[in-house]
Amino acid sequence: MICFDISILLIGAFLLLTLVVGIYFSRQKTTFREHAVGNKQFATATLVATVLATAYSGGGLLRTVESVYNLGLWWIAVTLLTCLDAYLIGKLALRMGPFMKHLSIAETIGSIYGKYPRVMVALVSVCDAVIAVTMQITAMSKAITMCIDTVDPRIAAIISTLVLVFYSTFGGVRAVTFTDVLQFITFAVIIPLLAWFIFLKTGKSTVEIISLLQGHTKFQFNSLFYSSTGLMRMLLLMLSFLVGRMYPSIIQRVYMASGPLQARSVFTYVTICSAVIWSFIILIGIFAFVATPDLVGTEIWAYIVNSIPPIFKAFLAISLLAMAMSTADSNLNASAVMSIHDILEQLRGSKKLAQVNQLRLAKWATLVIGLSSMALAFYCSDLLILMYWALNCYVPIVIAPFILAIFGFRGSARTALIGMTVGVLTILAWNKWVEPSTGMDGSFLAMVANGLAMMAAHYLFKQPENSGWVKPDNEFKQMQQAGARQRPAQKEAIKNGWDNKKFTLIKLVPSHTTMVCMGFYLAITSLLAYFIAPSSNHGCWLILQLFGAACCLGYPFFYDIAKGIRSIPSWLIGLCWFMGLAIYLPLNLTSHWWYLVDPIFSLSLSLTHCALILWLFPLYLGVMVVATTLLVVLYPIAIGLSFALLSSLFRYL
Repeated sequence: MICFDISILLIGAFLLLTLVVGIYFSRQKTTFREHAVGNKQFATATLVATVLATAYSGGGLLRTVESVYNLGLWWIAVTLLTCLDAYLIGKLALRMGPFMKHLSIAETIGSIYGKYPRVMVALVSVCDAVIAVTMQITAMSKAITMCIDTVDPRIAAIISTLVLVFYSTFGGVRAVTFTDVLQFITFAVIIPLLAWFIFLKTGKSTVEIISLLQGHTKFQFNSLFYSSTGLMRMLLLMLSFLVGRMYPSIIQRVYMASGPLQARSVFTYVTICSAVIWSFIILIGIFAFVATPDLVGTEIWAYIVNSIPPIFKAFLAISLLAMAMSTADSNLNASAVMSIHDILEQLRGSKKLAQVNQLRLAKWATLVIGLSSMALAFYCSDLLILMYWALNCYVPIVIAPFILAIFGFRGSARTALIGMTVGVLTILAWNKWVEPSTGMDGSFLAMVANGLAMMAAHYLFKQPENSGWVKPDNEFKQMQQAGARQRPAQKEAIKNGWDNKKFTLIKLVPSHTTMVCMGFYLAITSLLAYFIAPSSNHGCWLILQLFGAACCLGYPFFYDIAKGIRSIPSWLIGLCWFMGLAIYLPLNLTSHWWYLVDPIFSLSLSLTHCALILWLFPLYLGVMVVATTLLVVLYPIAIGLSFALLSSLFRYL
């Protein structure tokens, strides 16, 4: 009963905190443009957090864990390969200079193809948003009922939806963005902890888990190539996911950036973070399968919930709520903007709405779309079916004209409408005659048919004089030229660095803050290693590590004292810093790999050490140190010796 009460308090506190943050950032009066894309002065870290929060949904977490459990390596491969979707969007963003002042993907398409394609894209995008929000309402309902099984799922859906709709309606994209940051931090902390708890529940070591998975057909590599039909299913679904991530709420984040370069940086960071987040989500499904490989359907998440400490059930529910709400509020905001800006205003023609009326109608549109999604959630709660609905609704119609516009194609409204019609007919025919017998998703092929039909219509019919392909804009040309100049300059800098070693070492001299932070890092990691993964003769090694940590912590004082006696050459400090890190961190890694006690801790420490080397040193030096360390480790394995950690992994590759 006490855990039950605490769970209610924690979930209520999270919903209340989300509401407070949303209301706080919605106090400022905004124009319709600021309601849609903000003031374009968001920090890169803020945009990274809101993109990740928008991309990772509660429905996606539930669906991915179940699919990894049921489909094995097939779904893992699809999930990991689709991490590249953000990288592709970042590359496209470099070419979006002429469109950066737009408010929506529909406006971008309308600026190229005209009024009617713009309205069509906006209508389809709103329908896609309704489906996306429906998935998140379903996830929120499941999240609350997982933790508090006495609550009616419909009541849980209504409460969470009302909180979501309230701050999305009144706050605009500013409130959505900062609540996304809060929600991203929440689930980014809880998901790794959930993976850890399920790992402990298996009661097996990493080597035993790998061995067990090798005994199941669906986790073997040859299962990916078992049949041409299965391989084609995987490729088509992966391609649909890659292009399907260009949905309105994600492209809206591109328009929120200050320019193409910031947008590219944002999505580059998102790509890296995506690989980490998806890896933890996949591990949850794998560990659940290892623990009990004979579950079906809803039993998977029931097992996961029953495997974690009672108090952590509330945190799991909060994580699912955070992921669901962060995705849903972004879709609500983007679809409300398109409803007014790209549908209503276009249909009104020359009769433009006042700013006050635009804002008021956008808020009403948010409310209507949210309630419509809630009604659909009561009709269909199957997350996999909803996912395919979203892909089939959006990808065949919108993606092809959008990508062609970015790459410089300028066509007429007739050309775009012909392509969209062909895309719709293709997906309808595919779902009627091909999908039932093969199980293949046809969204990507329908998108290709859309693009090919547009090209055929453009070259077969007479077109206006200003149509056809145009050259990249000046901003993109300048970025290309800057990149072309930067590469030779980097090579020259590396060459000069080797020729003038003292100058290179002077540039390596760390700040006092960096040295103190390194001291804390050394002390914390050495103590953790001593208590979590002790090895023989660890006491002497611990004393040496703590001595090095103390030297780093006292560096500012030692430096001031030494400076008063005799000036220390900067190149000597840089040399000591380089030698210390280049020797200590790799030596520490090889020690943990040789005397393996806890594989999870050893792998985590290896990743942090390598990341630290790449961050503190110039890239060419960091890569050299990391590569040398890996080669030193792989060579003994090649000649017959073994590191416990790496040998256990290579044995099953």
